Amino acid sequence: MPFNSGFLYYCLLSLLMISCNNKRVVKQADSTLKTIDTTVIFPPVIEEDELASFISGVPGFKSKCYQRLDTVVHWTRFSKDLDSLFSCADSVRINNIDKWANSELIRNPGIKTLFYPFSGPDFLNANIYYPEVSQYIMIGLEPVGRLPDLCGEPADSVLSYMADIKENLRDLLKRSYFITRRMEVDLSKTKINGTLPLICLFIKRTGYHIQAIHKIGVDSTGNCLITDNLRIPRKLVRGVRVDFNRPPDSTSKSVYYFRVDISDKNLKDTPGFSTYLSGLPQSYTFLKAASYLLHFKEFGFIRKLIFDKSYTILQDDSGIAYQLFNKKKWDIRLYGSYSKPKSEFSFIKEPDLEKAYQQSVVKPLPYSLGYNWRTDHTSMLYAIKK
Repeated sequence: MPFNSGFLYYCLLSLLMISCNNKRVVKQADSTLKTIDTTVIFPPVIEEDELASFISGVPGFKSKCYQRLDTVVHWTRFSKDLDSLFSCADSVRINNIDKWANSELIRNPGIKTLFYPFSGPDFLNANIYYPEVSQYIMIGLEPVGRLPDLCGEPADSVLSYMADIKENLRDLLKRSYFITRRMEVDLSKTKINGTLPLICLFIKRTGYHIQAIHKIGVDSTGNCLITDNLRIPRKLVRGVRVDFNRPPDSTSKSVYYFRVDISDKNLKDTPGFSTYLSGLPQSYTFLKAASYLLHFKEFGFIRKLIFDKSYTILQDDSGIAYQLFNKKKWDIRLYGSYSKPKSEFSFIKEPDLEKAYQQSVVKPLPYSLGYNWRTDHTSMLYAIKK
C-alpha cells in the first residue's frame, strides 16, 4: 500500500479535532438467552486493570465506582473520542506497520526480549513491531508516575484527567513518537504525572489484561528488586513493571520501564544499572526518534551493549550512525527513502548512509515514522547479526 500524504494530512487534521469519520458499526444486541460457556476463562477483577480500562476508554470494568463515573463524566463520549483517535492512527500507520513487520522482520522463537532505549511510554509501537516477545525493557527520562485514585476524586477532577489523557496522546498518534521536551511539560502541568498511565493505556488498547503493577529498582549490584513496600535508597534506579496477559491465555508478559540517563557519564554514577543491562539476554533492539544520541561517543556504553546483545536492530536514522555498523558482522537492509535531518538536527551528517541509499537495493516502506512523519522520507534500517 503506497503512502498517501494527502490522506495523512486529512487524518492528522481529524486527530486534532478528535473527530474522524471512521465510525464503528454497533450491532443490535441479541435478546436470545444463551448458555454460558463454562470453558471460557474470565480474568480476575484487578483494581489496576479496572482503572486502566476506564482511562483507556475500553469497556468492561465492573466495579460500582467506575460504573457510577461512567454516567457522571460522560465516559461513553470519552471512549468514542479515543476510538476515533486510534482509528485514524490505524488507518494512517498502525495497520501498515503491522503488515510490514509480519512480512519483513525475522521472528526467532528463542528471542524473548525487546530492548527499547529512549522509548518514553511508547509501548504501543513496541508491541506492534514485536508482539511475540515476553518482556519489553524500556528506558526514558520521563518520570514513572502513578495511576490516579479516580474513585476518590470529584467529577470535575476526573473530567480534567480524561481531557489530559487525550492531550497527552496527541504526539504519539499523530507523529509516532513523544517529544521529550513537550512530555516533560505535559507530565508536570497535567494530572498525567508520568509514563505509567500511558503505558497501561496502550496495554489495554492492544487487547491485554493487566495482572499486576510493581514499583521496581536496580540496586548497586545490578539486581532488579520489587520495591512496593520498601524504603527506596537514593542511588536506586527506579522504575515500574507491569505484568499482563491476553485471556484466555494465562501466559504473562512484562513491561519494564526505567527512568534513567544512559549516557556514559551518568552510568558511571550508577554502575549497578550498567551491570543490570550487561546481564540482559540476547534481544531485539528497537530505536526510534532517539535524538541521534547514539551517534556520539558520550553514549559509547549503550551503543556497544546494543551491538553485543542484539539479534537484530530495527531503527530509523536517529538511532546508531550507519558508519558505526561493522558490515562484516551485520547484514543491513534499507527501507523507505533517506532525507538529511532538518530543523534542530540539521548538524547531523551521514554521507555514508546517503550513499548507501543511492547505491543499494532499497525496499519501499508503506508508512511514515519518526522525525520525518510529515514527509515521504522515512528511512528504516534493519540490521541482522551474521
